[in-house]
Amino acid sequence: MTTTEQAFIKFQIKINETYESSKIGIDRGRFVVLFNEAQNKMVEFILNRKGTDDYTYIQNILVPNKEIPRETSISDADVFLMPEDLLNFSSAYSTATKDKCNNIKITLFDIKDDNKTEVLQDEFNKPSFIAREAPFSMANNKFFLYKENFTHDKLFLSYYRYPLQIRLLDQDNPESPFDPVINPEFDDLLLDRILSMASSEFEVNVENPKFQIDRMRATEQL
Repeated sequence: MTTTEQAFIKFQIKINETYESSKIGIDRGRFVVLFNEAQNKMVEFILNRKGTDDYTYIQNILVPNKEIPRETSISDADVFLMPEDLLNFSSAYSTATKDKCNNIKITLFDIKDDNKTEVLQDEFNKPSFIAREAPFSMANNKFFLYKENFTHDKLFLSYYRYPLQIRLLDQDNPESPFDPVINPEFDDLLLDRILSMASSEFEVNVENPKFQIDRMRATEQL
């Protein structure tokens, strides 16, 4: 995989004709900001293209079936904390208990909070231990798993996390070496598009007309 230092050199090449004869300079600190913003935007761009093969490029940031214990309960729902690194929900199920039946898998489906009352009163969509299904909603960095005469004990969540954010060893020194522990985690094909997106943002700021070409490269079909 490409190191952060190697990605920085590639970035310099993109914003200049050659790295050795740089016409435009950029410090490592600014590159860190541009790169992290660009990779987050690129991941969100791919996630918004549902039904495409682009998802294969970000499978390494998919967290499958993370077990989350129940935090608390309210009258109509069990509450679970949202992972801090959650970027995009993928799928979820819970294990539930009713009377002497325990560890029963409940398939969960997402609903909007403003539809909650309607859904919970709908015979075909309200929580059902018999049908092994229940709705859930997200609010205030928490998951609300709705229930009716049963209890959700654990949540098993599959989600896309934020990609690792590159950083400097010395956050107060814009020319500090990069932290060698954290490097870009995507393959070269996607990394090249992330760097194109980062360079387009940089070139906008310096009014370089080349930014239009780099932006097209960043968002072209993978």
